[in-house]
Amino acid sequence: MTDPNPDAVSSNRPVLAVVTAFNPSVALVTLCEGLLEQTDGVVVVDDGSTGGTAVDTILSECEALGCVVVRTGHNRGIAAALNRGVTAARSMTPEPGSIVTFDQDSIVASGYIDALVDAADDAVAAGLPVGMVAPERVEGVPQTRRGELRGVALGAEPIQSGLLLPESALSRLGPFLESLFIDCVDTEYYMRARSNGLETVVARETSLGHALGTKTAVSVLGRAVVVKGRPASITLSAPFRYYYLARNRCAMNRLFGRAHPAWAAKETLLDLRHFLIALALGPSRVLRARVILAGLGDGVRGRGGRIPAGVEALARRIRR
Repeated sequence: MTDPNPDAVSSNRPVLAVVTAFNPSVALVTLCEGLLEQTDGVVVVDDGSTGGTAVDTILSECEALGCVVVRTGHNRGIAAALNRGVTAARSMTPEPGSIVTFDQDSIVASGYIDALVDAADDAVAAGLPVGMVAPERVEGVPQTRRGELRGVALGAEPIQSGLLLPESALSRLGPFLESLFIDCVDTEYYMRARSNGLETVVARETSLGHALGTKTAVSVLGRAVVVKGRPASITLSAPFRYYYLARNRCAMNRLFGRAHPAWAAKETLLDLRHFLIALALGPSRVLRARVILAGLGDGVRGRGGRIPAGVEALARRIRR
């Protein structure tokens, strides 16, 4: 029987989860257990883990649960891992469905997947073309909203983890951009969807547990800064990611800056502010600055792919 609405997500269509992993902990097994209860199948993509037998044991436990485990052999980046996972998930069923993507450190509550599917179908019923569906909160933090349209809550630049991608959008937009490797992969996909007239829908009253950076104590001239009797802290990304953040911001501006100049200016200033805070208050300021400058240089030159070995070595020397 033909589905009366080819853009609908539900109507008994399969929903599959794709989880990307790199040197995962046993939390990956817990995540997969929860997802298997809520979806029609789970694909775990191990992106070149280096954890040896400990990682092999965790991946074997995921397979024993019923997950399909894809091993890339070496680290290809989050975009490539997602693409491998989406391809594997699509091959699991002859009927087009939807994909929900997750990082290994996500925590999913009962009913989470159904809430995303319901939000997608409500948007389709309201006549909106859906590119993706995101949770309302991530780790308790409200996600950026773009207001409402026809009673549907719309979002802006959601993170990749916990994101539902309807088959109609996947077919229209194609794969994630692998040259970015990591960072801005979700932003690029969001902007591509927006450029194609697809909306980002927010599933109301949904929350995803997910790590958002690492809190680092603030020090000035070697002394810890104390505010109201407590040590002050800032949230910093992993040191190597400052290369990708700087490089890929250049890529985003090149791809979308002409069509969306106000957005490009705002996001560039936000990144610049974060860099300045990290350099002013974080540890290993000189090393971090060199990593950022290397990223900016490669961004201007249009370089993609994995961080150069020399810059990665610099990043490893940054204290956390």
